[in-house]
Amino acid sequence: MKEIVKYEMYKTLKRPIVIIVAIILIVFNFWNIIFGSFYNEPTYGMGYDKERVNQLQQEQVEFEGYINEQWIQNIQKEKESILNDQDNQISQDEREKKIKELLERGFALEVIEENPIFFIKEEVLYSRELQRLEEPEVASNFYHYASAYGTDKGAYYRENYEGAKGEALALKAEEMFDFLSNEHTVYYAYSWGWSRVLAIQTLLPFTIGIFLIVALSPIFSSEYKKNTDSILLSSKYGKNKLIRGKIMSAFSIAISVWLGMQILNAVVTFSLFGMTGWKSFVQNWAVNPSPYTFNYLTNYLMVVAFSFTGLLFLTSLILLVSSRSKGAFGALLISGFLTLVPSQLSFSRGIIERIRLLFPSNVLIGVDYFKNFDGVYMFDRVIMFPVVVIVFSIMVTMLMLIGSYRGFSKRQVKH
Repeated sequence: MKEIVKYEMYKTLKRPIVIIVAIILIVFNFWNIIFGSFYNEPTYGMGYDKERVNQLQQEQVEFEGYINEQWIQNIQKEKESILNDQDNQISQDEREKKIKELLERGFALEVIEENPIFFIKEEVLYSRELQRLEEPEVASNFYHYASAYGTDKGAYYRENYEGAKGEALALKAEEMFDFLSNEHTVYYAYSWGWSRVLAIQTLLPFTIGIFLIVALSPIFSSEYKKNTDSILLSSKYGKNKLIRGKIMSAFSIAISVWLGMQILNAVVTFSLFGMTGWKSFVQNWAVNPSPYTFNYLTNYLMVVAFSFTGLLFLTSLILLVSSRSKGAFGALLISGFLTLVPSQLSFSRGIIERIRLLFPSNVLIGVDYFKNFDGVYMFDRVIMFPVVVIVFSIMVTMLMLIGSYRGFSKRQVKH
């Protein structure tokens, strides 16, 4: 069996097109690590800049720590000391003009007088001294945002789903966000490296996915037109061993490439952006209102576990398509469509979006399943959608492997 696996791996990887595609995808991947910007990386969302990295590290290390009442008060005192410093405020004449201008714009006098930021000198307002407090100030509202989001989620489910389903989903959402708000203590730290290594996961369909499509699509389908190797190996080792050898070689290639890419991504990203901040919270309440108590490390580990499941899922899909296709080109087109298109589509929350998230390329990415509260009501209880996805992926992977085995076996008989 080892001889078959080694032979199939060598035959797959020695093809010039596979080598060329691998080189292109590696360059594409590392270019995006350094220069890419990602919509799902809201805190930073820009390419690598050494000065920016050093600046953020120096500024944010000052505020690193658990976000508790004392931490929040320290941020408020720091900001108030800047705003209330007379040297940082405009003159009395400018102050009167500013009040008049704000009143004309519809602001109440009480609101104006309670907000000293209206009277700060422009050079101070846009200084790093004040701007460095913006992110910690937002972070200090974490527990408030968690509570408000849980309340809104509960109201949404009760309004849109009737009966036991709506109430169960509402209670589950409120329970998870209430725990975040009242029982859990989050940590604040510089975490650009962890943010970027998670963002790079969104490229996997275009790196790992395309490579596996090019490399593995011919593994069965090419034998239907060029079956000399199949005949020779079948006569020496037996048809069943040949099929098992092909499947084992495909998964060996897939796992090796995926593991290598994950390691390289982590090493390059952390070398450039830093590895600190693994304890920091992952939530951004505009685009990532996660109900889970993950920090960056636990979130990354969950995403990697999902991604590995997605890798096995995607590999089995490519094998199934290859075993059922008449030629390598057709297998490549079908696998490419099923891999790349679902990862690029997006729908509002609903059944269509859930179906999209069940495709292997999205499981390979892994990051989208922990960004929102998404529960499925079944068996009179709420099951979180990530659990459904994992169970579905494993079951369908096994079924597709059986289909690949039987498909190639039957086609061989005809030849």
